[in-house]
Amino acid sequence: MIYLAGSGSIFETLRLAKPLIVVVNEDLMDNHQSELAEELAQRKHLFCGRPQTLCEVIKSSLNLDIIVPYEPGDANPVAKLINKHLGFPAD
Repeated sequence: MIYLAGSGSIFETLRLAKPLIVVVNEDLMDNHQSELAEELAQRKHLFCGRPQTLCEVIKSSLNLDIIVPYEPGDANPVAKLINKHLGFPAD
């Protein structure tokens, strides 16, 4: 699969354990998409490219054996801490 680098699309695809090439939108001013995609590529969860490098990524980098399955974190401890800080009752 190839996606533009929206974080929701990225994490949804990773949770489905599908191979992924992320193409970063370079027109964004604060390129947080690039930071996320490059970090996840460095951790070997996906492949990352830019429009001008996409053909190169497809031709040379698609060794699916190097992909590390993504394990989503548990957000419950963070949510509980935020709720406690805001004064909400603990569940």
